[in-house]
Amino acid sequence: MKVAPITPNEFERLQALYRYQVMDTEFEQEFDDLVQLASHICDAPISLMSLVAEDRQWFKAKIGMDVHETPREVAFCAHAIHDNDLFMVEDASIDERFHDNPLVTGENKVRFYAGMPLSTPDGFNLGTLCIMDKKPRVLNESQQKALKTIGAQVIAQLELKMKIKLLDQEKEVIAQKNKAITDSIRYAQHIQQALQPAQDLVGDFFNEFFLINQPRDIIGGDFYWMTEVGDKKIVIVADCTGHGVPGAMMSMLGNTLLRDIVDKNQETDPKNILLQLDTEITKILNQKSSKNRDGMDMSVVVIDQTQKTLSFAGANHKMIYVENGETFIVSGDRFGIGGNHRRKNKTVAFSNYTVDISGENPPIFYLFTDGFRDQFGGQENKKFSLSRLANLLNSICQTSCSEQHQVLSDALKGWMSEAKETQTDDILLLGFRPKVPNV
Repeated sequence: MKVAPITPNEFERLQALYRYQVMDTEFEQEFDDLVQLASHICDAPISLMSLVAEDRQWFKAKIGMDVHETPREVAFCAHAIHDNDLFMVEDASIDERFHDNPLVTGENKVRFYAGMPLSTPDGFNLGTLCIMDKKPRVLNESQQKALKTIGAQVIAQLELKMKIKLLDQEKEVIAQKNKAITDSIRYAQHIQQALQPAQDLVGDFFNEFFLINQPRDIIGGDFYWMTEVGDKKIVIVADCTGHGVPGAMMSMLGNTLLRDIVDKNQETDPKNILLQLDTEITKILNQKSSKNRDGMDMSVVVIDQTQKTLSFAGANHKMIYVENGETFIVSGDRFGIGGNHRRKNKTVAFSNYTVDISGENPPIFYLFTDGFRDQFGGQENKKFSLSRLANLLNSICQTSCSEQHQVLSDALKGWMSEAKETQTDDILLLGFRPKVPNV
């Protein structure tokens, strides 16, 4: 018996074989069907998908053979993998390479062999798709062509399964990375929520209060901020550039700078708070020399409990308030904080608007970002609009703040649902009646 020599590229060939992760796996219908097809077309009692490893040949699919593997030294396939074309032995009993082979002399009594090498796209022969018969014979041209075609299909199936495995592995890696990112963002959500004003401030500032704070993503760029300096209560609503992580980062920067400007430097003039914040944002983000255009739109309200006034300044923001059934929309200045390249070299200046809140029934005020009014929906899939929001607020302003919160939430949900729209931006809307002490 002549033992087939090791292939010249044996190390690389074995690497290619194990790359497919198919050795010693369960039988699979796809390969069983191809072996069955080869047996039928070639009218052969034995058909195998044989993979040649270091010291054995293992059958991924088989018909007419009881064993699952044989030693490599007796494998016809170990000879076939040295070439890329169909390998045929018409009568093994008279072939000097195989006449004393156990597969020939033993109970299998193999006489005929035809094996098509399973050649990978990068040129390595993993084994063969082969047929065997117990009588000498030849394959006609159509059978030879069919065996070659089926062999190519075996490789195609191996390639497909390997790519599916790789995709599954990549999918798992992506899923793990997504989970890690989501977990980090959820932790950032806790930090962002921790920065929100304490509830005892809310009770001290307002007779009534409600808040709709609905980020588009887990975290967002809309935030509200409250503090007090002496007898003045400061309430701020801001909409940072972007949403998600970028918006949240800008909101953190805004929170930090407001603490410096208001809490540390004791600035309580709304227009000056906006001006100083604009200066600091422009400086920190190097916006005079870089292309960075990040920033924020903002409403600043200062409640002076001594003077019984409420002063508002807006950086590209508006305020709505309702007094004695009449709705007022107060426009802020038409540029935002930082990042507004349209200003170019123009001098930045903000202005205050003051409302008397000394009456027995002080007005109810609403501060908001643009997410609510710009949300698409309705039968015609248009923006909710500022006028629709103002009319809705006027119609519910006499109800309790908890009822207003419910009505507004339902209106927004219904508006989106009507057009089957999803939320397009962060949404923040704050309504309150300021607390004015009786003096």
